[in-house]
Amino acid sequence: MKILVSIILFSACSHFWSFAQSYDYKKQWELLNKGNESERIEAAKKLSLYYQSESIDSLRMVGETLFFYGIDNHYQPAIEFGKITLAEFYVMNGRINDGIVMAKATLPSLQERGDMALLSNVCRIIASGYRKLDDGNSSMLWAKKAIAYNKDNIESTDKTEGIISLAEAYLLQNKEKLAIKTYQDYISKAVKSKNYRGLSTAYARLGDIYRISEKFSLAEKFFKLSYQMARKTNLTSPKAHALNNLAIVYFEKGDTTNARVHFQKALVLRESVNDVKSISESLYNLGDYHFYIEQYSKALFWYQKSTDLAKRNSLLKEEKDGLLAIAQVYKEMQQFDESTKHLEQAIAISGDLKLQQSSDDEDLTNLQHEIWRTDFEEFKTAEIKSESSFQVYLLLIAVIGLSIAVILLFIKLNKTRKQFN
Repeated sequence: MKILVSIILFSACSHFWSFAQSYDYKKQWELLNKGNESERIEAAKKLSLYYQSESIDSLRMVGETLFFYGIDNHYQPAIEFGKITLAEFYVMNGRINDGIVMAKATLPSLQERGDMALLSNVCRIIASGYRKLDDGNSSMLWAKKAIAYNKDNIESTDKTEGIISLAEAYLLQNKEKLAIKTYQDYISKAVKSKNYRGLSTAYARLGDIYRISEKFSLAEKFFKLSYQMARKTNLTSPKAHALNNLAIVYFEKGDTTNARVHFQKALVLRESVNDVKSISESLYNLGDYHFYIEQYSKALFWYQKSTDLAKRNSLLKEEKDGLLAIAQVYKEMQQFDESTKHLEQAIAISGDLKLQQSSDDEDLTNLQHEIWRTDFEEFKTAEIKSESSFQVYLLLIAVIGLSIAVILLFIKLNKTRKQFN
Protein backbone atom coordinates (compact mmCIF):
# COMPACT_ATOMS: atom_id res chain seq x y z
CA MET A 1 0.00 0.00 0.00
CA LYS A 2 1.75 3.11 -1.25
CA ILE A 3 0.27 5.50 1.28
CA LEU A 4 2.11 3.64 4.03
CA VAL A 5 5.47 4.12 2.34
CA SER A 6 5.55 7.90 2.64
CA ILE A 7 5.31 7.81 6.42
CA ILE A 8 8.24 5.42 6.68
CA LEU A 9 10.40 7.50 4.36
CA PHE A 10 9.45 10.81 5.99
CA SER A 11 12.90 12.35 6.55
CA ALA A 12 13.56 10.02 9.46
CA CYS A 13 17.19 10.93 9.89
CA SER A 14 17.52 14.23 8.12
CA HIS A 15 19.65 16.97 9.64
CA PHE A 16 17.82 20.04 10.92
CA TRP A 17 19.17 23.27 12.23
CA SER A 18 16.70 26.03 13.17
CA PHE A 19 16.36 28.72 10.59
CA ALA A 20 14.07 31.73 10.18
CA GLN A 21 10.43 31.29 9.23
CA SER A 22 10.83 34.00 6.57
CA TYR A 23 13.60 32.02 4.87
CA ASP A 24 14.24 33.38 1.36
CA TYR A 25 15.78 30.60 -0.71
CA LYS A 26 15.93 32.78 -3.86
CA LYS A 27 18.23 35.19 -2.06
CA GLN A 28 20.39 32.26 -0.94
CA TRP A 29 20.72 31.06 -4.55
CA GLU A 30 21.86 34.54 -5.54
CA LEU A 31 24.50 34.48 -2.80
CA LEU A 32 25.57 30.96 -3.78
CA ASN A 33 26.15 32.07 -7.38
CA LYS A 34 27.39 35.64 -6.90
CA GLY A 35 28.49 36.10 -3.28
CA ASN A 36 32.00 36.18 -1.88
CA GLU A 37 33.69 32.99 -0.65
CA SER A 38 32.19 32.87 2.84
CA GLU A 39 28.73 34.00 1.62
CA ARG A 40 28.62 31.16 -0.90
CA ILE A 41 29.35 28.54 1.75
CA GLU A 42 26.80 29.94 4.20
CA ALA A 43 24.19 30.08 1.42
CA ALA A 44 24.96 26.46 0.49
CA LYS A 45 24.47 25.41 4.12
CA LYS A 46 21.06 27.08 4.32
CA LEU A 47 19.95 25.76 0.94
CA SER A 48 21.04 22.22 1.78
CA LEU A 49 18.91 22.32 4.94
CA TYR A 50 15.95 23.57 2.94
CA TYR A 51 16.23 21.05 0.11
CA GLN A 52 16.77 18.04 2.36
CA SER A 53 13.06 18.45 3.01
CA GLU A 54 11.74 20.04 -0.16
CA SER A 55 13.74 18.75 -3.16
CA ILE A 56 16.49 16.14 -3.27
CA ASP A 57 17.45 16.99 -6.87
CA SER A 58 17.96 20.62 -5.86
CA LEU A 59 20.22 19.42 -3.03
CA ARG A 60 22.47 17.94 -5.71
CA MET A 61 22.51 21.26 -7.59
CA VAL A 62 23.64 23.06 -4.43
CA GLY A 63 26.46 20.58 -3.87
CA GLU A 64 27.65 20.68 -7.49
CA THR A 65 27.50 24.49 -7.70
CA LEU A 66 29.65 24.93 -4.59
CA PHE A 67 32.02 22.06 -5.42
CA PHE A 68 32.85 23.32 -8.92
CA TYR A 69 33.14 26.90 -7.66
CA GLY A 70 35.76 25.61 -5.22
CA ILE A 71 37.55 23.75 -8.03
CA ASP A 72 37.59 26.77 -10.38
CA ASN A 73 38.78 29.14 -7.67
CA HIS A 74 41.08 26.75 -5.76
CA TYR A 75 39.04 27.37 -2.61
CA GLN A 76 39.27 24.30 -0.40
CA PRO A 77 36.38 25.05 2.04
CA ALA A 78 33.96 25.24 -0.92
CA ILE A 79 35.26 21.96 -2.34
CA GLU A 80 34.92 20.36 1.08
CA PHE A 81 31.36 21.45 1.86
CA GLY A 82 30.36 20.72 -1.73
CA LYS A 83 31.49 17.12 -1.18
CA ILE A 84 29.60 16.88 2.10
CA THR A 85 26.40 18.14 0.44
CA LEU A 86 26.82 15.69 -2.44
CA ALA A 87 27.47 12.86 0.02
CA GLU A 88 24.11 13.64 1.65
CA PHE A 89 22.46 13.66 -1.79
CA TYR A 90 23.98 10.28 -2.69
CA VAL A 91 22.72 8.74 0.56
CA MET A 92 19.23 10.19 0.11
CA ASN A 93 19.13 9.26 -3.58
CA GLY A 94 19.86 5.57 -2.99
CA ARG A 95 23.58 5.42 -3.88
CA ILE A 96 24.22 4.83 -0.23
CA ASN A 97 27.66 3.20 -0.23
CA ASP A 98 28.99 5.92 -2.55
CA GLY A 99 27.62 8.57 -0.22
CA ILE A 100 29.18 6.93 2.83
CA VAL A 101 32.60 6.68 1.14
CA MET A 102 32.36 10.30 -0.02
CA ALA A 103 31.46 11.48 3.48
CA LYS A 104 34.24 9.49 5.16
CA ALA A 105 36.80 11.00 2.77
CA THR A 106 36.16 14.46 4.27
CA LEU A 107 36.87 13.39 7.85
CA PRO A 108 40.71 13.63 7.99
CA SER A 109 40.84 17.33 7.05
CA LEU A 110 37.94 18.14 9.40
CA GLN A 111 39.68 16.31 12.25
CA GLU A 112 42.96 18.06 11.50
CA ARG A 113 41.45 21.50 12.00
CA GLY A 114 38.97 20.42 14.72
CA ASP A 115 35.77 21.49 12.95
CA MET A 116 33.30 19.95 15.41
CA ALA A 117 30.17 21.19 13.62
CA LEU A 118 31.03 19.61 10.28
CA LEU A 119 32.46 16.50 11.91
CA SER A 120 29.15 15.99 13.67
CA ASN A 121 27.24 16.64 10.44
CA VAL A 122 29.35 14.18 8.43
CA CYS A 123 29.04 11.46 11.09
CA ARG A 124 25.27 11.96 11.01
CA ILE A 125 25.24 11.51 7.22
CA ILE A 126 27.25 8.29 7.57
CA ALA A 127 24.91 7.05 10.33
CA SER A 128 21.93 7.82 8.08
CA GLY A 129 23.55 5.83 5.28
CA TYR A 130 24.07 2.76 7.46
CA ARG A 131 20.49 3.08 8.68
CA LYS A 132 19.29 2.86 5.08
CA LEU A 133 21.48 -0.24 4.69
CA ASP A 134 19.76 -1.73 7.79
CA ASP A 135 23.12 -1.90 9.58
CA GLY A 136 22.05 -1.04 13.13
CA ASN A 137 25.48 -1.47 14.74
CA SER A 138 27.33 0.81 12.31
CA SER A 139 24.50 3.33 12.37
CA MET A 140 24.69 3.45 16.17
CA LEU A 141 28.49 3.83 16.13
CA TRP A 142 28.39 6.84 13.81
CA ALA A 143 25.36 8.37 15.51
CA LYS A 144 27.23 8.31 18.82
CA LYS A 145 30.24 9.92 17.12
CA ALA A 146 27.95 12.67 15.79
CA ILE A 147 26.58 13.26 19.28
CA ALA A 148 30.06 13.32 20.80
CA TYR A 149 31.41 15.84 18.27
CA ASN A 150 28.32 18.01 18.74
CA LYS A 151 28.82 17.94 22.50
CA ASP A 152 32.27 19.48 21.94
CA ASN A 153 30.89 22.07 19.51
CA ILE A 154 30.64 25.29 21.51
CA GLU A 155 28.58 26.93 18.72
CA SER A 156 25.81 24.33 18.86
CA THR A 157 22.67 25.70 20.53
CA ASP A 158 20.42 22.66 21.05
CA LYS A 159 22.84 19.67 21.05
CA THR A 160 20.46 17.53 18.97
CA GLU A 161 22.87 16.48 16.20
CA GLY A 162 22.90 12.70 15.82
CA ILE A 163 20.12 11.95 18.33
CA ILE A 164 17.53 11.08 15.68
CA SER A 165 20.08 8.79 14.01
CA LEU A 166 20.67 7.09 17.36
CA ALA A 167 16.92 6.57 17.87
CA GLU A 168 16.64 5.02 14.41
CA ALA A 169 19.59 2.74 15.16
CA TYR A 170 17.77 1.49 18.26
CA LEU A 171 14.72 0.76 16.11
CA LEU A 172 16.90 -1.28 13.73
CA GLN A 173 18.04 -3.29 16.74
CA ASN A 174 14.41 -3.81 17.84
CA LYS A 175 14.97 -1.70 20.98
CA GLU A 176 11.71 0.20 20.77
CA LYS A 177 11.71 1.53 24.34
CA LEU A 178 15.21 2.96 23.94
CA ALA A 179 14.20 4.51 20.61
CA ILE A 180 11.18 6.19 22.20
CA LYS A 181 13.28 7.44 25.12
CA THR A 182 15.88 8.81 22.68
CA TYR A 183 13.22 10.62 20.66
CA GLN A 184 11.86 12.12 23.89
CA ASP A 185 15.38 13.30 24.74
CA TYR A 186 15.62 14.90 21.29
CA ILE A 187 12.26 16.63 21.75
CA SER A 188 13.22 18.05 25.16
CA LYS A 189 16.29 19.68 23.59
CA ALA A 190 14.63 20.79 20.35
CA VAL A 191 11.75 22.48 22.22
CA LYS A 192 14.21 24.79 23.99
CA SER A 193 15.78 25.91 20.71
CA LYS A 194 12.42 26.09 18.88
CA ASN A 195 13.64 23.69 16.20
CA TYR A 196 10.16 23.18 14.75
CA ARG A 197 11.31 21.24 11.70
CA GLY A 198 13.16 18.72 13.81
CA LEU A 199 10.26 18.50 16.27
CA SER A 200 7.86 17.75 13.42
CA THR A 201 10.04 14.84 12.34
CA ALA A 202 10.51 13.47 15.87
CA TYR A 203 6.78 13.56 16.61
CA ALA A 204 6.05 11.92 13.25
CA ARG A 205 8.45 9.08 13.95
CA LEU A 206 6.95 8.51 17.40
CA GLY A 207 3.54 8.46 15.76
CA ASP A 208 4.76 5.87 13.29
CA ILE A 209 6.15 3.67 16.08
CA TYR A 210 2.78 3.68 17.82
CA ARG A 211 0.89 3.19 14.54
CA ILE A 212 2.89 0.07 13.75
CA SER A 213 2.13 -1.18 17.28
CA GLU A 214 -1.57 -0.45 16.55
CA LYS A 215 -1.74 2.08 19.38
CA PHE A 216 -3.76 4.38 17.16
CA SER A 217 -4.80 6.94 19.78
CA LEU A 218 -1.15 7.60 20.67
CA ALA A 219 -0.23 7.64 16.99
CA GLU A 220 -2.92 10.23 16.29
CA LYS A 221 -1.70 12.36 19.23
CA PHE A 222 1.87 12.49 17.93
CA PHE A 223 0.88 13.01 14.30
CA LYS A 224 -1.18 16.02 15.43
CA LEU A 225 1.83 17.36 17.32
CA SER A 226 3.91 16.81 14.19
CA TYR A 227 1.43 18.87 12.18
CA GLN A 228 1.41 21.64 14.80
CA MET A 229 5.20 21.90 14.61
CA ALA A 230 5.19 21.70 10.81
CA ARG A 231 2.80 24.66 10.64
CA LYS A 232 5.41 26.75 12.47
CA THR A 233 7.91 26.22 9.63
CA ASN A 234 7.77 27.77 6.19
CA LEU A 235 8.20 24.34 4.55
CA THR A 236 5.50 22.59 2.57
CA SER A 237 6.66 18.98 2.77
CA PRO A 238 6.51 18.61 6.58
CA LYS A 239 2.92 19.91 6.63
CA ALA A 240 1.83 17.69 3.76
CA HIS A 241 3.55 14.64 5.31
CA ALA A 242 1.89 15.33 8.66
CA LEU A 243 -1.55 15.56 7.05
CA ASN A 244 -0.87 12.38 5.09
CA ASN A 245 0.19 10.59 8.29
CA LEU A 246 -3.01 11.67 10.03
CA ALA A 247 -5.04 10.43 7.07
CA ILE A 248 -3.37 7.02 7.32
CA VAL A 249 -4.01 6.61 11.05
CA TYR A 250 -7.63 7.74 10.65
CA PHE A 251 -8.03 5.18 7.89
CA GLU A 252 -6.56 2.40 10.05
CA LYS A 253 -8.88 3.43 12.91
CA GLY A 254 -11.84 3.04 10.55
CA ASP A 255 -12.57 6.80 10.45
CA THR A 256 -12.81 6.98 6.66
CA THR A 257 -14.39 10.44 6.60
CA ASN A 258 -11.47 12.07 8.44
CA ALA A 259 -9.03 10.02 6.39
CA ARG A 260 -10.39 11.36 3.11
CA VAL A 261 -10.46 14.94 4.41
CA HIS A 262 -6.79 14.81 5.41
CA PHE A 263 -5.69 13.11 2.17
CA GLN A 264 -7.37 15.95 0.27
CA LYS A 265 -5.81 18.62 2.52
CA ALA A 266 -2.37 17.16 1.80
CA LEU A 267 -3.18 17.23 -1.92
CA VAL A 268 -4.28 20.88 -1.83
CA LEU A 269 -1.12 21.87 0.04
CA ARG A 270 1.11 20.13 -2.50
CA GLU A 271 -0.80 21.68 -5.39
CA SER A 272 -0.26 25.15 -3.88
CA VAL A 273 3.48 24.85 -4.52
CA ASN A 274 3.19 22.71 -7.67
CA ASP A 275 5.15 19.83 -6.15
CA VAL A 276 4.33 17.55 -9.06
CA LYS A 277 5.84 14.35 -7.72
CA SER A 278 4.11 14.71 -4.36
CA ILE A 279 0.85 15.68 -6.07
CA SER A 280 1.01 12.45 -8.05
CA GLU A 281 1.56 10.58 -4.78
CA SER A 282 -1.44 12.27 -3.14
CA LEU A 283 -3.67 11.42 -6.10
CA TYR A 284 -2.46 7.84 -5.87
CA ASN A 285 -3.19 7.84 -2.12
CA LEU A 286 -6.78 8.86 -2.79
CA GLY A 287 -6.99 6.00 -5.28
CA ASP A 288 -5.73 3.64 -2.57
CA TYR A 289 -8.31 5.02 -0.17
CA HIS A 290 -11.21 4.22 -2.49
CA PHE A 291 -9.70 0.88 -3.53
CA TYR A 292 -9.54 -0.40 0.05
CA ILE A 293 -13.16 0.55 0.73
CA GLU A 294 -14.06 -1.15 -2.57
CA GLN A 295 -15.25 1.96 -4.41
CA TYR A 296 -13.56 0.81 -7.59
CA SER A 297 -14.89 3.41 -10.05
CA LYS A 298 -13.64 6.25 -7.79
CA ALA A 299 -10.34 4.43 -7.28
CA LEU A 300 -9.90 4.30 -11.07
CA PHE A 301 -10.60 8.04 -11.29
CA TRP A 302 -7.84 8.97 -8.84
CA TYR A 303 -5.32 6.41 -10.10
CA GLN A 304 -5.87 7.69 -13.63
CA LYS A 305 -5.33 11.30 -12.54
CA SER A 306 -2.09 10.28 -10.83
CA THR A 307 -0.93 8.36 -13.90
CA ASP A 308 -1.80 11.15 -16.35
CA LEU A 309 0.02 13.75 -14.24
CA ALA A 310 3.07 11.51 -14.01
CA LYS A 311 3.04 10.93 -17.77
CA ARG A 312 2.83 14.68 -18.55
CA ASN A 313 5.85 15.31 -16.31
CA SER A 314 7.96 12.30 -17.36
CA LEU A 315 7.73 10.69 -13.92
CA LEU A 316 8.19 7.15 -15.19
CA LYS A 317 8.17 5.39 -11.84
CA GLU A 318 4.97 7.12 -10.72
CA GLU A 319 3.37 6.44 -14.12
CA LYS A 320 4.27 2.76 -13.85
CA ASP A 321 2.87 2.56 -10.29
CA GLY A 322 -0.37 4.16 -11.47
CA LEU A 323 -0.76 1.73 -14.37
CA LEU A 324 -0.17 -1.25 -12.08
CA ALA A 325 -2.78 0.07 -9.65
CA ILE A 326 -5.30 0.55 -12.47
CA ALA A 327 -4.61 -3.00 -13.68
CA GLN A 328 -5.30 -4.28 -10.16
CA VAL A 329 -8.63 -2.42 -9.99
CA TYR A 330 -9.76 -3.84 -13.34
CA LYS A 331 -8.75 -7.28 -12.12
CA GLU A 332 -10.95 -6.86 -9.02
CA MET A 333 -13.78 -5.75 -11.32
CA GLN A 334 -13.12 -8.88 -13.44
CA GLN A 335 -12.44 -6.76 -16.53
CA PHE A 336 -9.44 -8.84 -17.50
CA ASP A 337 -8.83 -7.34 -20.96
CA GLU A 338 -8.48 -3.85 -19.48
CA SER A 339 -6.34 -5.24 -16.67
CA THR A 340 -4.00 -6.94 -19.15
CA LYS A 341 -3.77 -3.81 -21.33
CA HIS A 342 -2.65 -1.61 -18.43
CA LEU A 343 -0.29 -4.28 -17.15
CA GLU A 344 1.39 -4.45 -20.57
CA GLN A 345 1.73 -0.64 -20.59
CA ALA A 346 3.42 -0.81 -17.17
CA ILE A 347 5.82 -3.49 -18.44
CA ALA A 348 6.64 -1.34 -21.50
CA ILE A 349 7.46 1.61 -19.23
CA SER A 350 9.77 -0.62 -17.18
CA GLY A 351 12.22 -0.66 -20.10
CA ASP A 352 12.21 3.14 -20.37
CA LEU A 353 12.56 3.39 -16.59
CA LYS A 354 15.65 1.17 -16.67
CA LEU A 355 17.18 3.34 -19.42
CA GLN A 356 16.44 6.49 -17.41
CA GLN A 357 17.92 4.99 -14.26
CA SER A 358 20.95 3.83 -16.22
CA SER A 359 21.44 7.35 -17.61
CA ASP A 360 21.04 8.87 -14.14
CA ASP A 361 23.49 6.36 -12.68
CA GLU A 362 26.03 7.15 -15.40
CA ASP A 363 25.68 10.86 -14.71
CA LEU A 364 26.16 10.37 -10.97
CA THR A 365 29.12 8.06 -11.58
CA ASN A 366 30.79 10.71 -13.76
CA LEU A 367 30.27 13.25 -10.97
CA GLN A 368 31.76 10.81 -8.48
CA HIS A 369 34.81 10.27 -10.72
CA GLU A 370 35.29 14.05 -10.85
CA ILE A 371 35.29 14.15 -7.06
CA TRP A 372 37.75 11.24 -6.90
CA ARG A 373 40.01 13.00 -9.41
CA THR A 374 39.98 16.09 -7.21
CA ASP A 375 40.82 13.96 -4.16
CA PHE A 376 43.71 12.35 -6.06
CA GLU A 377 45.08 15.70 -7.23
CA GLU A 378 44.79 17.03 -3.69
CA PHE A 379 46.68 13.99 -2.40
CA LYS A 380 49.40 14.37 -5.04
CA THR A 381 49.74 18.09 -4.27
CA ALA A 382 50.14 17.30 -0.57
CA GLU A 383 52.63 14.55 -1.45
CA ILE A 384 54.66 16.92 -3.65
CA LYS A 385 54.64 19.54 -0.90
CA SER A 386 55.76 16.90 1.56
CA GLU A 387 58.58 15.79 -0.75
CA SER A 388 59.57 19.40 -1.36
CA SER A 389 59.60 20.07 2.37
CA PHE A 390 61.76 17.00 2.91
CA GLN A 391 64.18 18.11 0.19
CA VAL A 392 64.37 21.61 1.67
CA TYR A 393 64.98 20.02 5.07
CA LEU A 394 67.83 17.90 3.66
CA LEU A 395 69.30 20.91 1.90
CA LEU A 396 69.11 22.91 5.11
CA ILE A 397 70.90 20.13 7.01
CA ALA A 398 73.55 19.98 4.29
CA VAL A 399 74.05 23.76 4.41
CA ILE A 400 74.28 23.73 8.20
CA GLY A 401 76.66 20.77 8.09
CA LEU A 402 78.80 22.46 5.48
CA SER A 403 78.80 25.69 7.50
CA ILE A 404 79.88 23.82 10.62
CA ALA A 405 82.62 22.06 8.63
CA VAL A 406 83.85 25.38 7.23
CA ILE A 407 83.84 26.95 10.71
CA LEU A 408 85.73 23.97 12.18
CA LEU A 409 88.18 24.06 9.28
CA PHE A 410 88.67 27.79 9.81
CA ILE A 411 89.28 27.25 13.53
CA LYS A 412 91.75 24.46 12.78
CA LEU A 413 93.63 26.60 10.26
CA ASN A 414 93.84 29.42 12.81
CA LYS A 415 95.26 27.03 15.40
CA THR A 416 97.82 25.67 12.90
CA ARG A 417 98.85 29.20 11.90
CA LYS A 418 99.39 30.15 15.57
CA GLN A 419 101.51 27.05 16.15
CA PHE A 420 103.80 27.97 13.27
CA ASN A 421 104.01 31.52 14.48
